Amino acid sequence: MTTATFSLAELRAAYTALHSGAFTTDPTPGPETATAAAMAELPAAAEVVVGVVGVSGGVGTTTVALAIAEALGAGRLVELTAPHTSGLAAASSAELGLEDGWSIGSRDGLRLERRTDPDATILPDTSAGVTVLDLGAWAEPLPAVSVLVVVAACSVPSVRRLNARLDTLEGVRVVPVITGVPGRVLPKPVGSVCGPRLRAAAAAEGRLLLVPECASLRVGGVTADPLPRRLRSAVDVIKSCVEEIS
Repeated sequence: MTTATFSLAELRAAYTALHSGAFTTDPTPGPETATAAAMAELPAAAEVVVGVVGVSGGVGTTTVALAIAEALGAGRLVELTAPHTSGLAAASSAELGLEDGWSIGSRDGLRLERRTDPDATILPDTSAGVTVLDLGAWAEPLPAVSVLVVVAACSVPSVRRLNARLDTLEGVRVVPVITGVPGRVLPKPVGSVCGPRLRAAAAAEGRLLLVPECASLRVGGVTADPLPRRLRSAVDVIKSCVEEIS
């Protein structure tokens, strides 16, 4: 039997790739994310494009994206994740039909677009205004957007992922969001792992959003009913960030 040998530099490179997630022996499939093809086709007519992305799956990205779209009075919310992972399936107050691989709905004047074809590219937008993109779980490359909202859950591992993601972002206005906060402040174990970027965001008004825990959404998900008032109040402060660049 021949044994392969590797240099120290090669072993270091492999170790770095493993811990960055470049490859893995874990057979568990990763979270569904927006494809690069879909993200490449951004709505050129929109005055402002707000991207909402989670540091992982299951952190409330779609709920935050919907709340932000409603707070901003956006014209459309586009969910770019795979059809079977949609969090907007019951969110429309009216269904408007299918169009080129997308299911179109309406919710109090907000146009909701979710995929029925996993390979469908984003529909063209002929109207100006604000478009919100639900990008799902983090995947490279991220599209160029006016504002990037990065969502994490209120847990030590999730906030650590948030720190790591924020450290990779340059040249884009970022609003970090932590969901499922049990009170008005972060629990001490979670707050203790906030990195420099998060602490700086917390020091600037409206730059770190703490979204309270909403039991009704955790159990029933998003429906056509209005979002809880406490959730709407939490994301309302993002308006100032968008108004600064629009």
